[in-house]
Amino acid sequence: MTTPVTISSLKPDGGIYCLDFLNTLSDRFKTDPTELLQTYKDLSLWCHQTEIISPKIIQTLERLAKDYPVKAAQAFDKGLRLRELLYTIFRQVISRKPLADNDLLTLNTYISEAYTNLEFSWDKRLGHGQLSLSAPGLELPIWKIVQSAAGLLATPQVKAVKQCPRCGKLFLDKSKNGSRRWCSMATCGDVTKVTRFQQKNKKTK
Repeated sequence: MTTPVTISSLKPDGGIYCLDFLNTLSDRFKTDPTELLQTYKDLSLWCHQTEIISPKIIQTLERLAKDYPVKAAQAFDKGLRLRELLYTIFRQVISRKPLADNDLLTLNTYISEAYTNLEFSWDKRLGHGQLSLSAPGLELPIWKIVQSAAGLLATPQVKAVKQCPRCGKLFLDKSKNGSRRWCSMATCGDVTKVTRFQQKNKKTK
């Protein structure tokens, strides 16, 4: 019996934060995909699992969500809309099709909001500065995901984004020869091999 996937057990197979976020809707090829994000609490848990935000700031976000539940719900819904927008965009990239103007316009709105909250700081120890999204606002997870997605979409590396043909997860193929096919050989790859072996045996009997 297969153990149901939860936000706690979801493996980060995407290779980059933005794709891992898209995979929080599990089994996209099914007519009834599994939603792993039900509340803002789940979103903060995902942030903890992926380490996209520090534990200290996550505690602050959870406290804000408790104090301002309506705003937390609005931020959560906005995050889900971003997830489906990015899924549509990356699917177009995978299919080598031009992106729709409306999708680009909406994405740019998200990007504008996120980068408005960028902060520059100077690290004396390292001797250089850095840009970061560190404001503890309820939309911080969204800004982090937007930053990840925009960074990927703006580089040739975006051509290495693929979708697992079995489960529908998106991932960044970082293999040297670009031959990776499955989200994970330990899961979808092995299951597919076993299925093919069984089908082959049936034909020979």
